[in-house]
Order: sequence, then structure tokens, then C-alpha cells
Amino acid sequence: MGSRIMHYCVTTRLAKELNIDDEQFFLGGIAPDVNKNMNTPKTISHFVKTDKEGQFFADYIGFHNKYQKHMNEPFYLGYYYHLITDVIWVEEIYKKKIKWLPQPDKKEAQLKYYRDFWRLNGKLIDYYSIVYNPMEVKPVEIEEIDYRYLPELIKDLEFDFVKRDEAKDQELEILQFEEVIEVLERTVRECVAISMKANTSDNNTYLYG
Repeated sequence: MGSRIMHYCVTTRLAKELNIDDEQFFLGGIAPDVNKNMNTPKTISHFVKTDKEGQFFADYIGFHNKYQKHMNEPFYLGYYYHLITDVIWVEEIYKKKIKWLPQPDKKEAQLKYYRDFWRLNGKLIDYYSIVYNPMEVKPVEIEEIDYRYLPELIKDLEFDFVKRDEAKDQELEILQFEEVIEVLERTVRECVAISMKANTSDNNTYLYG
């Protein structure tokens, strides 16, 4: 799934498109990845379910339905868009480049993939001209995460910004910058479209699966 910086870029673009000016939206946009700080499975924080073909996906509709009464709150909305972003990223990038590779090729590809995440941080920060804005952690009622670990996740994001130039001039190994931008921009369009349909039955349709 996408990196912290990728999610921050998408959230920044969505904040502009949807006229959202709230730090809690940005915090929600990275919050599902707090599972790493909590040392708990990604499947929990990302509402992972299995489709009819036995493939895993982030069940953003399940999240929306479970926390429907909170979906007008920026934090929950950011969380929701994070899950949608991961669904698109997995389909458009991970499955096409890594998922179906045989071992040990798959393991080697995954290492390249995560090295590229690090190289992409500075490239994406520059491309989108994004800046880090401090985020205040407030109590949030999401059963799948513990908000008390969010300060650690924020520190990880701050580190990404501090080290933005460390590897940005290195060439990518498995990802292509243009395709990453294309997928991120497509994600923004999909999320905006879903937002526009929020009050219709169409919002209960999966993008994939």
C-alpha cells in the first residue's frame, strides 16, 4: 500500500478539492498506518476483508457503514479516503508489479518497492509543493486503532519531511514517477467523485472487488 507521504499528498490534494481546512482531516489521512506503531496487524486498522476470489481488500464501505454517524467529521473522512487510496494503489501498482511474482523474485521486488518509497518522498514533496503542518491528537472513537499512538505516527511523518532530500536524487528501481503521479491523481478524482455521491446509493458500490 502507499507510503505516508503518498497519503499526505492525496490528503493535501483532497483538502483543496473539497475545501477542507482542518488538521484532523490530515491526521485521519495517515491514521490507519498507526498499526505499525501499535505493533498490530494492518488487516485490523485497514478493515481488510476477502472478496469472492479470495483476494484481500481494504473495506472502506465497511468503515463508512460502521462509523456513518461520524462521517461528517474531518478525522473520519480522512481515514475513509486513506482506505480508498489503498484499494486503488493495490490494484494499480502492487498487483501489477509485485503480488503475482514467484519467490524469491517477489521478496526482492518488495525490497526495491520500499526503497523506492524512500526515494519518492522528496520527489513527491517537491512535485506537490507540500509542507508539513503540525497536527494535534485528540481522542477519537475508532475501535480498530488506539489514538494514543498517533503522536508516534506523526513523528514518523515529520521524519519523512526532515529526510526529504536524502534519497530523492536516486533512481527508482521498480516504480516510475509518472505512474505514481497518475495513480495519486486518479485517486483524488475517485475520492472527489465518491464525495459527490455521498448521499446516494451509488456510494455503496466498491471500486474493486
